[in-house]
Amino acid sequence: MKNLTGRQKKILYCLVREYVKSGIPVSSSKILESTNLDWSGATVRNDMRKLGYLGYVFQPHTSAGRIPTDKGLRFYVNEILKMRSETKKVGSSIDVKTDFPIGDLDKIIQGAAKLLSNTLKAFVIVEKPNPMYLRIRRIVLTPVTKTFSIVNIITELGLTSVLPIQHSEVSNFEDVEQFLNKSLDGILLSEFKLKLKEVVEKFSWVGGRLKEFIELSEKIASEKYEEYVVEGVFNLVNAKRFNEEKLREIVKISTNSDFYPRIFSLGEGIYIGKEHNIRNFEQYSVLIMPYFVFEREVGRIAVIFDKFSDYSRVFDSVEYVVNRLTEYFTIVARNVE
Repeated sequence: MKNLTGRQKKILYCLVREYVKSGIPVSSSKILESTNLDWSGATVRNDMRKLGYLGYVFQPHTSAGRIPTDKGLRFYVNEILKMRSETKKVGSSIDVKTDFPIGDLDKIIQGAAKLLSNTLKAFVIVEKPNPMYLRIRRIVLTPVTKTFSIVNIITELGLTSVLPIQHSEVSNFEDVEQFLNKSLDGILLSEFKLKLKEVVEKFSWVGGRLKEFIELSEKIASEKYEEYVVEGVFNLVNAKRFNEEKLREIVKISTNSDFYPRIFSLGEGIYIGKEHNIRNFEQYSVLIMPYFVFEREVGRIAVIFDKFSDYSRVFDSVEYVVNRLTEYFTIVARNVE
């Protein structure tokens, strides 16, 4: 962008903003009409030609206005991000309200995905918290017989692993349960096996009674769970310059579960058009943002939307939902005993 003058930057910003708003190629007269820029039409046209030569805009046909390229959109989005960073106004222009249902993590995440999908007319993928990377808050043993129990491992978000276990005869379940909670409270579920082995080796008197719990940890590690919540795949046809010939391929790719980890492999950030390098998705941008428990990342949100969208609204909407999820899960984690 060092090759652009201050005036050309202003013209480019106004051109992209106007195209995002109208979806119609932007002429020099439209730029002057919709702004307070005090330059002649000839000056603006010359600068638009320069912007075209440098690859920021293109002209679909002779005498038509200009349309921003991915390079032009990147300039525009970077300017928006710079202004947002300077003003630190998060979520101020979003006009959506929601009350997330209490006590059901799946419904909360589904509600968040639906809210973003409806607000932005976008395809939304939410990566759910992986139970293996949540902290254990309580272990509950429910004896069925002296040699058969149900083990309920409750994590910080209230997520539970409920597994049956066959074990040697135990006469005092309360002692075992108390010992497990004292030894394992606060560790990650993924650390359960290693920590339990340490406990057994350190306190040999419980070895006979906890042997089967080490086997239980193998079951926990192999548990399957739903990793993603998705919403609004058919919003992808709302793109301003949607290519109908690619519809079948786009729907096929985006409804394949292999697509979700591929999206998140991009990492946190905003990817415009071809920047994400996903074939047939050149007309879309992808925004990926994480949400947290306290200051620890537990999941991410990916929003796939028309690349000629109102980016300020997209950023506001996603930040609003990220902040609400973080607040909610942090409160839940604080209160789960």
